[in-house]
Amino acid sequence: MRCRLLVAFAAAVVLAGCGASSSTSSGAATSEPGPAEAEASREAAADPAAATDPQSGALSVALRAADLPAGWSVQANPVPDGDLSDNPSLAGICGFSFTSEAHRVAKFPVVGLDGSGAAQMTSESIAYDGPDAASTAVQELVQAFSGCPADQYTFQQPPAADGLAENSVVFQYQLAGGVVQVVIAQARGAVLSVLIGEDPAVATAAGRSIATRLAALPPAAIGL
Repeated sequence: MRCRLLVAFAAAVVLAGCGASSSTSSGAATSEPGPAEAEASREAAADPAAATDPQSGALSVALRAADLPAGWSVQANPVPDGDLSDNPSLAGICGFSFTSEAHRVAKFPVVGLDGSGAAQMTSESIAYDGPDAASTAVQELVQAFSGCPADQYTFQQPPAADGLAENSVVFQYQLAGGVVQVVIAQARGAVLSVLIGEDPAVATAAGRSIATRLAALPPAAIGL
């Protein structure tokens, strides 16, 4: 797998896990590490309507290959031992201090790979200890991006947010190196989905697919 890192969130979202393919004793890389394969299968099989708490809800709305164009695949990057203490999600975006980070209880990072195996989309599905924390995370994303340095981020008209969750924000910007990225964040109850991609059409289609699963989460499971 070739891993072309997307450079959106300074130390955030799933970029640290990209390129974690396992190797055989001969030095040849396997297509996918065992834990990632197992996690991707678990996420793809999770039924949002069967969620019982924010963690199982976040699992069920994590990015799947079915959310992406034909020929694309996903690489899951499970958090080692589920320990979030040294595994940020949004911290580091344009120097903003996210109070919501302290309220995460689980997250499911996934990278979307195009047909050549290059990383084209990063994502995290995050469970919080309550709906207020997830809503705060969306608000803090807006505040963070509003403070990005103008010499590094040139904000553009974002794609339409039709079909996304009611509590959602969409950003599009060009980085100083010329790369254009789209960020889609949407929350329902205590669950937040964040996607970053370079193709607006692919990102918004994936976001709408995830929004459908968010809408299927039982209100009681996500604190509503």
